[in-house]
Amino acid sequence: SKTEMIILEILITKKNQIVSRDTIITALWDDEAFVSDNTLTVNVNRLRKKLSEIGMDSAVETKVGKGYMAHE
Repeated sequence: SKTEMIILEILITKKNQIVSRDTIITALWDDEAFVSDNTLTVNVNRLRKKLSEIGMDSAVETKVGKGYMAHE
């Protein structure tokens, strides 16, 4: 989806750096009045599933309480 591609782009731009959930939420839904944290979680999980299908199981890592990090 477009949302998953934007998440991937954000993470790749900051490869090997932690990107906060707030940074990603703001980039995606800044004009929305309220976006649930679960909305981001669902989209990241969908992205992970698609990456897993092409052999990139550990491309996106969760940093608990901090955000996400992309790896090669």
